Amino acid sequence: MRILLLCNSDLLAMPAAIALRNRGELVAVGITEKSSKILMPALASIGIEGDSIHVLTRKNIESDLTRIITENEIDVVFVMTFSWKIPASVLTLPKKGCINFHFGLLPEYKGTDPVFWQLKNMEQKGGISIHVMTDEIDAGPVVLIDELPVIPGETYGIHCQRLGALNVNTTRKVLTLLEKDEVLPVIESDQSGTYCKAPTEQELTIHWKTQTADDIEWLINATNPRYGGATTNIRQMQVRILEVSPATVNIDPNNTQEIIPGTIVYADQVYGLIVACRDKQFLKVNIVSMQEGYLSGIKLFSLGFKPGEVFY
Repeated sequence: MRILLLCNSDLLAMPAAIALRNRGELVAVGITEKSSKILMPALASIGIEGDSIHVLTRKNIESDLTRIITENEIDVVFVMTFSWKIPASVLTLPKKGCINFHFGLLPEYKGTDPVFWQLKNMEQKGGISIHVMTDEIDAGPVVLIDELPVIPGETYGIHCQRLGALNVNTTRKVLTLLEKDEVLPVIESDQSGTYCKAPTEQELTIHWKTQTADDIEWLINATNPRYGGATTNIRQMQVRILEVSPATVNIDPNNTQEIIPGTIVYADQVYGLIVACRDKQFLKVNIVSMQEGYLSGIKLFSLGFKPGEVFY
């Protein structure tokens, strides 16, 4: 089978690209201009380079894909995290169509960056949904779903790495289906799902007064490293928190004053900073990103951050 791979991510697509190359079925790879600086070296490192790589532009995507598919006699197009909509005229050019590898569960998580939304929403599983592409984004018939349990505490990057490894086996399953059947089986579903957009800065921000410790921890994990951490402020400075962990603090029972969520309640050279959340929950700040660099909670203590100061 002659395959064109369209991709925009090294973590999610490269393991499958290696498998397709080893099978001798990967004829060409299409990448966007924006991702070329990252993906060209990644592809070269696995032996894919030269004329087999096509850097696509948004302006000429329809004509370029038509030419690549026609000249290379492509049987099927595999799309893995490609950031542009494939023109309708291209979808029917390959004999076996265009197949999208959606790195999230359909139909619940359509649209942009399902990994972020699944982690932020504290889902217990993610996965890869395979569907035949139509003119409507993420709405074509689903033919295969490979689920992947979420490991509590894993970050966006760790989950993507695990999805990339899973995708090797998922790709083999899709090839088996394509080789066996002229018409792919369809998984019936009566769920309409929602279309997720890219998270806004407000959705990447910690809301200490309304979010629980669990909410905050999962948000932070969902932003690491893709969005550089979850945003908060202290001392009129913006901070992005990259890692926290639950903590236990013994509060003086005689202190009846309610602690404002976001308040540093403990700080020392061993534990760094511990911050109060809602409902007497606490988080230890492990790693943050600031203008000054990546700093540990212990480093923040040594720089003078002390109990009573408040993240907001």
